[in-house]
Amino acid sequence: MARAGSINYQVSNIIKAHNGIRQSKLESRNNSGLTSENGHKVSDKFHSYKSLDNARNDLTNLAKYAKAEFGIKDMSKIDKEIVNQWIKNKNITYNTASNYLSEINKVHEHLNITKEEVKELRQELKKELKINKLETRAYKHLERIQLPEKSQPAFELQRDYGLRVKAAIHIKISNIQGNRLLYQEKGGKWNEKELTPTLVLKIKENAVEGKYTVPEDTYYGQLKREIEKTGQKFNGTHGIRHTYAQKELEAGKSKQEVSEAMGHSREEITNTYIR
Repeated sequence: MARAGSINYQVSNIIKAHNGIRQSKLESRNNSGLTSENGHKVSDKFHSYKSLDNARNDLTNLAKYAKAEFGIKDMSKIDKEIVNQWIKNKNITYNTASNYLSEINKVHEHLNITKEEVKELRQELKKELKINKLETRAYKHLERIQLPEKSQPAFELQRDYGLRVKAAIHIKISNIQGNRLLYQEKGGKWNEKELTPTLVLKIKENAVEGKYTVPEDTYYGQLKREIEKTGQKFNGTHGIRHTYAQKELEAGKSKQEVSEAMGHSREEITNTYIR
């Protein structure tokens, strides 16, 4: 727990404790004990300089609010009600409030708020604050889509893990270690996803000579046909990533977390996926 001192001193200690630069996001998720609104494991670290700066600024703002409005100088005394009033005082939508709560969830042990109370507050604010409904390229009801056996694993990698189509249809089995898939993002950067044992088995069962591959035009045609059967406009394979981004955001992950999960080099890129 952060020691009493100046606001900058307390915030610096909190940020130092949750600095995840150059640390494995997967390992942090598995060890954090934290979950998002939909039960997915989330890291208790900030894994980019951008997310660290955002957290530092937001925690400083929260501490100044607590001091000005409640006379509280020790951040370890900031409770659920103070966080609630701080957010409401900003006159923001739930979409934005969700980003603040994701940060609070990571550092809750330094405040007087439990992770259970963060979840409660999220549900309360979701009922009270406006939720922006934005036009999107995302598809609906992808869980109802079933592609041929060979293509289904690639579809599930896109739908459930946000992979780009190139990464989903070209996999070396040697890049699967246990249930962890290592793959390259656009630009050559490596990323990793913890898959379900069932999906790993599907990939391996449909692999030939150590590689799981699906011709892109075949996959594209199959997906187009199934999407159009549901009465929706086909927006290409990238529409699946739009669906993934919005689902993760609605589940309580911050925009920064979604950006990192999708392999974006800048958080701003993610904006096009969540509208």
